[in-house]
Formats: sequence, structure tokens, C-alpha cells
Amino acid sequence: MNYRAWQLKNADTAGESALLAAGYGPLLARVLACRGIAQPQAAAALLEEEPPLSDPFLLKDMDEAVARIQQAIENGETIVIFGDYDVDGVSATAILYECLTNLGAQVRCKLPTREGGGYGLNRETLQKLADKGYKLIVTVDNGISAIEEADLAAELGIELVITDHHLPAQQLPKAVAVVDPKREDDTSPFKDLCGAGVAFKLCAALEGCEDPAELLEPFGELAALGTIADVMPLVGENRTIVKEGLATLQDTLRPGLQALLENAGYAGRPVTAETVSYGLAPRLNAAGRMDTAAVALKLLLCENEEQAAGIAARLSEINTSRQQAEQQIAAAALEKLSADPARVLDRVIVVSGEGWHPGVIGIVATRLMEKYGRPSIVISTENGEGRGSGRAPTSFNLHAALCACAPLLLRFGGHSAAAGLTIEEEKIGAFRKAINDWAAKEYPVPKPLPLKLDAVADIAELTVPTVQELSRLAPFGSGNPVPVFLLQNAAVDGIWPLGSEGRHCRIRLRQGGAACFVSLFGTAPDDLPYRMGTAVDAAVEVSIFQGRGGPMVSCHCCAMRPAGLGNAPAEQAARFDAFLSGTALPDDERLACLPTRADTAAVYRMVRTGNVFADDLQPLFATAGPENTGKTLASLTALEQLGLIERRGSRYQPVEVTGKKDLSSAPVLRRLAEGEG
Repeated sequence: MNYRAWQLKNADTAGESALLAAGYGPLLARVLACRGIAQPQAAAALLEEEPPLSDPFLLKDMDEAVARIQQAIENGETIVIFGDYDVDGVSATAILYECLTNLGAQVRCKLPTREGGGYGLNRETLQKLADKGYKLIVTVDNGISAIEEADLAAELGIELVITDHHLPAQQLPKAVAVVDPKREDDTSPFKDLCGAGVAFKLCAALEGCEDPAELLEPFGELAALGTIADVMPLVGENRTIVKEGLATLQDTLRPGLQALLENAGYAGRPVTAETVSYGLAPRLNAAGRMDTAAVALKLLLCENEEQAAGIAARLSEINTSRQQAEQQIAAAALEKLSADPARVLDRVIVVSGEGWHPGVIGIVATRLMEKYGRPSIVISTENGEGRGSGRAPTSFNLHAALCACAPLLLRFGGHSAAAGLTIEEEKIGAFRKAINDWAAKEYPVPKPLPLKLDAVADIAELTVPTVQELSRLAPFGSGNPVPVFLLQNAAVDGIWPLGSEGRHCRIRLRQGGAACFVSLFGTAPDDLPYRMGTAVDAAVEVSIFQGRGGPMVSCHCCAMRPAGLGNAPAEQAARFDAFLSGTALPDDERLACLPTRADTAAVYRMVRTGNVFADDLQPLFATAGPENTGKTLASLTALEQLGLIERRGSRYQPVEVTGKKDLSSAPVLRRLAEGEG
């Protein structure tokens, strides 16, 4: 069970009042104040000014990088750009390729593949490039961890200029230049550039621009693609790059991007960061996931409209294949977990399958993490070897977990939130046990995933002008999320199916005389546990869409729960899950989960009404009392263990049995009573 802890920012009424007095609307003023921008001058600086782009030569080793590349151009050497297979790496490659060719350089591009060598420089590629006589490689979006590969390059007579944005280890690779804003000795003012952003700065240095912003017109849209797709914080210089890049993308002159916008259904529509995140980036990324990233690079560099249309169509086909593979693997993973429910109680979910496409297992791991609220690792096996990809919430350090299991792994890498691994298939079972044993010691009671909310809003405040004004905060993304508002104590006033198959809900919420429609995706009306007249709290994102009668407010419901429920149930549910996983709770917490016969009987009566929904027990928690969530979950578990109830579809239903059942014989109640871990 994955119940989120709602985290509402502290209100700043004084700051909000100051911003209202300065002419800002109520919603914008409230969001700004809650985000710590409480002074009108600071608000104006954020909304009306663009942070300047710093001098590229402030980046450590930029002088050396420029000097070596200029020498290559003057001597007619061929420069090999070595990129990556994701959108950031492809965009960075395209930026540097166009810049160098404009400067008269002889250039070749090389992108790795997931199937052949994987991420970054590798020995086989270096040997092939050396055999062809190439003497200079410039990396983009990779290279900072290529310690051994850099040594080999030197042995082969190849010089390296490394440009990257990933966190370096203590030792840097040996190269002519290592340009990375995250170097410990780098004193440049902005550290959150993506790979394409660093490539953009290199181009500004090569072009001799007094102000890097001079290159935003030719390269800004490509740098924006990489920045958004790589989920970099949209603050500081990134805000300028993305804002200007999106403006250029809106009326792009690049045939490839024109074709991609057309194919994705965004032609003629406002281009936002969401356009890139949900429309363009998945198609460009699909090439590197399912085929070769060279297809995406070819599109970005394409100058022929007819050719571009064909490549864009091909990318959409690849993306459709990616979606199908993702759905099939997700379904297979969920089926495996359903067949062995104990695995869902693991602190770290580990699931594997033969022949699962390695290009999409990371996406499936994300879906499992979001569904179950815990770290998830998905492994594809083939010929006795498994390649895995893992995702973890911010409260869990996945990289540290893999380090603890290193003896069982052939290779691994990544960071706290995402990581990859290679393992012998026969060791997957031992790995699952080892990583869960480690997690049990380091994270005995996992924290519920957070749902961050900006401010409370009344439905009456959600007008077209106030919601339109929020767009001044854009571009939205990491570091500058879309505002989420809390609608408190709103009555469910209407429920309709949404979508061609009715798998979603359109709900009318009412506060007094004001009402709004919210869309809740992934829940059909029959599976919604909130009936007409129910008072709920709803977390919503708001936007404007063009209706038949003009602009209208659209509300997307991120989450819903009974009014006033609070976070106690989410915290108690996390503790109870930990108990089921084997954690020995302190006596007071353990006994707080032990229900009386009357508690369990009350839960059973609720099940008999047919209104206990397995995927959202929050209405049941509210009825039983939020403070009794542990007892409620223990009662449900006991009834299920004794065969008195079962899940049918989305609901728990009673099972007709003959004879009496001894409630105290339920394993969960025995453990709670006796204090077993």
C-alpha cells in the first residue's frame, strides 16, 4: 500500500500581502510567498528578468579545451565527437557538430548503443577509432568516469577533451582538458548545466562570444531539449536557456524539429517544457532505447523537410514499440509480483524476466516504485546474465545499497535515485535477499513518499485570469515544479467516466456556491471510493485549455483523500508494512496495531457493504479513525489470512464459509500479540 505524506508549504501571509499590494494576483502571490519569494523586487527579478549566462572561460580547463580544438581545426585534423544515447547526449552532439562544422572543422560523430558497449567510452570503440587514425576525441555528456579508457586512449595516441556534467570521482581521467562544472576545483558560478549546456558553453568559447546568449538563437532550442529531458533544475542559467530555447522552438527553423512537433501533434500549439517532456523527449529517447540514437541525431541535424518528415515518422514508430514493450514488461512484472505477494512486502522490490528489453526496464522500475512506494529493480536476463535498472525514492540511497551487495554483482553504477547493474542470473535470488537484508538494517521503517503542495486555494479563486497568471512562473520542471494546490473540504458533486474506455474519472467538486471539474486518471468511476456528497481534500494542478466558449480552467487531481484525514494513516501504514516485512516494532507501536475482536468485526461489516476499495483504503481509515489505521490494516490482513474476505476486482468482498473461524489463529494477530518480528 502506497499512501503519500502530503507536505504543505508554510504559508507566508505577510509576503503574500506585500505581493498582492504590488499587483500580483492571489494564486501567484501565494505560490511565490510560499516558495520564499516574498518581496516584490525578488518576484519581479524571477518573473521579468533572465539570469545572465556566465563567461564560459570561468569553467575549469576551458582554455585548454579551446586551444586543442582550434589547433585541430588549423591542422585539418578530424575531430571525433563522442556523445551519449539519451536526449541530452544527442542534443550536445548536435550542438558541437554544428558549431565545429561552422568553424571549418572536419568532424565525425560517434554515439554508443545500449546493446554494444553501453554508456560512455569503451575499449573496443577506442581501438576502432585509433585504427582509423583519429587523434582527437571530444566527449559530450560523458567521460568524467572514464579513468581506464583515458589511459588506453593515451596509449593508442588519442588525445581527449572531456566535457561532462556528471559528478566526478576523486580521480579525474587523464586528458588535455576536463570541462565539468561539478569538478571540485571548478569555480564557475552555475553548477547545474546538463551535457548539452556544457557543450553550448564550449561553443560560446570557441566562437569567442563576449556573451554566450549570442548563441541562444542557433543552439538554444537544442540546449533546452537536453536540459528539460535530463531533468535539470530550471533555475539560474538553465531558466534562461530553457526560456529562450522554447521561444525559438515555438517557431523553429529546423526541419527536424518542425517534423517532430508535427508528428507528436504539437504543431501550431504553444510550446512549453511539458511539450518537450511528454511529446518530443520520449520520441528522441526511444531511438537510443530501442534502436540507435543515430536516428535521433540525424533528425536534429536534418536540413531537408521531406527527409525530416520520414525520420520523425520513424521515431514515432520506434516510440510506439517502446510503449508496447514497456506495457508488456510492466504487466509481466506485476503478474510475477501478484503470484508471490510476499515480494511486494520487500523493502526493495527485485523482479526479473527473460528477454525483457533492456531499453525500457528503467521506465518499468519507475512505475513499480511509484505504485508500491519503495525502491524497485527490474532485471532482464539473457544467456545466463542479467542487466538491471533500479529507481528509488529520495529517502533511500540505491547506490549505497548496491555497494553493499557488490560481491554479488559483475558491474554496477549510478547514484542514490537511479542505478544500473549486471549480475549472473543464478545470483539474482541471493541479491534480492542481500539488498533487502541491508535495507532492513539501514531503513527499518521506510518513510511514505511525499506529495508536495504549494498552498491552500478555494475553488472560487480558480478563475481564468488567476490561473493564467501562474504561467509567468514557467518554464516548469525540476527545481520549479508546476504549483500544486490543496482544495480543502470539498464535496463530491458529480462523477463521470473520462476517456474513450472510461478508465478515468471526471469529478465535480463543490465548496459552497463554487464548483470545479477535476480529472483523476487511472481510476474508473466504479473504482472510485468517494461517493456523491463525500467531503474530500484534493491536491490539484491547474491550467488553461481552450474550450468551445473560450479559455477555461482545467484541474488535474494528483491525489484525493477524506477531508481532514491528515498524514497519520500514511505513517502508520508504512510502519505496518515494515512489520509485515519482518521489522520488530517497539512494543507501544506493535500493540497499537493489535485490534480487538470488536475492531475486526467492524472492519468485516464494512467489507460486507461492498465499499472497501483495496487500492485506496483511506475512506476506511477515516471511518475507523485515523489513529486506528494499524488496527484496521491488521484486521484486513487477518480476515484475508483466514479466508473470510478476498479481493475481487478493485474491492474486498466477504467469502461465504461454513463453520466458525478462530480469529486469534490469524498469523498476523499472533505475531502482534506475541511481539515477533
